[in-house]
Amino acid sequence: MQRAASTSLVRIAAYLTLAILVLLAGSEWIKGAGVPDQVDFKVYLTAAQLVREHKGVEIYNDADTGQNPQMRFATPGSIFQQTAASIGIPWVRLYVYPPTLADLLVPFTFLSLQHACDAWLALNFLTILGAAILVTWMFFDTVFHVACIGFFFGILCFRANGWSFGEGQISSVLILLWTAGIVCYVKGFNRTSAAVFALATSIKLTPLLVLLPFLVWREGRWVRWFAFSLAAICVTLCLINGPKALADYTLHVMPPMSTGFISISNVSLPSGLQQFYLGLTGKNFMAEDTVIPHAVIFGSKLIAAAIMLATLIGVYRLGPRLPIMDRAKLLSLISLLSLYCSPIAWRSAYGIVFLAALFLWKEAFERGVSPLELLLLVLCTLEFSFFFDTLFLRFTHGVLLSATALLAPASGCLLILYTLRKMARTDQDSSAVQTVPTLQPPLHKSA
Repeated sequence: MQRAASTSLVRIAAYLTLAILVLLAGSEWIKGAGVPDQVDFKVYLTAAQLVREHKGVEIYNDADTGQNPQMRFATPGSIFQQTAASIGIPWVRLYVYPPTLADLLVPFTFLSLQHACDAWLALNFLTILGAAILVTWMFFDTVFHVACIGFFFGILCFRANGWSFGEGQISSVLILLWTAGIVCYVKGFNRTSAAVFALATSIKLTPLLVLLPFLVWREGRWVRWFAFSLAAICVTLCLINGPKALADYTLHVMPPMSTGFISISNVSLPSGLQQFYLGLTGKNFMAEDTVIPHAVIFGSKLIAAAIMLATLIGVYRLGPRLPIMDRAKLLSLISLLSLYCSPIAWRSAYGIVFLAALFLWKEAFERGVSPLELLLLVLCTLEFSFFFDTLFLRFTHGVLLSATALLAPASGCLLILYTLRKMARTDQDSSAVQTVPTLQPPLHKSA
């Protein structure tokens, strides 16, 4: 059994890690000073404008051609491009999310383009603040605690959030929804938790993975309410946009996107493996139009599926009788898994790692960790903010450079599997202690 690291060592490691995160995040905020471009929000806004004009069926216009629509610009003269131009956007990428996001952002279309962008940026900051308030409520049973300020700035310390703000991504909203779903479950608001996760799933499909641990925990009511909420959202989408829009997304947009997208900014596990393969074979892994053999694509998906299966088996072995905070920690790990194992995970989406990092560092302070576990936690937390990616991009070339996109998902998967193994060992040790009989001599009555 490994000796636990002292509290002072854990504190020193935490301070050094935080200092590096602050320096990394600060450099990004300084480089991104000025008016953010918010290119992704302009895509959402164009789709919302189509919904407002009762053309919701056209939000996938030019994206349903059978080609991968990721990072593609709308064809000049297409309905999507014409709509973007009508609200002051000269060029726009294609919309690749479910219809939910476009429907929710219709109120922004009543503002001018600049005011809409400013309002979206303000909303992103408010969602981060909301996530910090919810975490404070979960740990301290009140929102009026000084720790709330620390949580707020702690979330912003991850570079992904700065990139998300600059690009106008939906990532901050998803951080709030993941946090709200977990906190509501911890506090006993199961229906609200299920409805929140259903909403998150309808915006970006990857939160659907959260269903797996609830099935293992035999939370039948939660599962039924989640299914009911998701069905209600789908019916609402059909009423607003028409069934064709939902069918278009399911049949013509999702399948080509599932093959992934080669980009140094796409740091999912399948994409990282594919880029590493290109580096090993001497091909150009930086070119977005590089052809990848179908066997490699299938193999990368198979490895991601194996990681998901191993995680599910780990959750199953822990059983349904877990303390509620351990369940919350597992849900935060599932949020990481949903990020790593999806075909596409942009760096700007990695702000969600805050939840897992928070639970694991909290456990390190309260329960103690071995020096090896502390080192793993430090390295993974730094990689959550792409510290080692930065070093690889600057100082490596060739095969090592092609492995850059694999660093974050690989380290995250390692952390997930190691945490599950540790929780299983802890559960076995506690069970052994409870079953060991006490060896005491029998008591005799005195004469």
